[in-house]
Amino acid sequence: MKKSLNGKVRPARLDEIAQIYQVIRENPDEVLPRSIPELLQNFDRFLVYEEAGEIKGVISWQVLPSLEPEDERILEIVSFSVRKKDQRKGIGSLLLQEMLEKLRHYHPDRILVLTFYPEFFKKFGFRRVSKKKLYPKIYLGCFKCTKYTSPLTCPEVAMVKILKKEEKK
Repeated sequence: MKKSLNGKVRPARLDEIAQIYQVIRENPDEVLPRSIPELLQNFDRFLVYEEAGEIKGVISWQVLPSLEPEDERILEIVSFSVRKKDQRKGIGSLLLQEMLEKLRHYHPDRILVLTFYPEFFKKFGFRRVSKKKLYPKIYLGCFKCTKYTSPLTCPEVAMVKILKKEEKK
């Protein structure tokens, strides 16, 4: 049963880094931890769901590396986390919808996510893709991972949303 949402999705502020850190840390099995310095350096890439002065959910993004200017441009959704007590209320859906809208303005060819919840992302137009095809792109993010020895042995599912030219405008 969904409760009505009284909060809003908005860009993160510098004074919210501690709350963002805590929201990410509440889901250690699903979300890689981020250090305070890393969060400070990238706070402008975060959207938060705030209700009554409390951050209840967060989502961020990063650019996947390319070697050539004509290579496919891929953005990745990262640090997507909702406080355990606030899950299954629609907060994650709101955050993802807002993030997808924001990322469209950057004109990526694809938006990538590595997830344990493929059915959730499928509702938003994402489809499964082989990690082998993405290995050079995801490797840089995955080598920081302390849980798995390789992106190819990680149990997360790689999913992409392909943006057509008319969607990017």
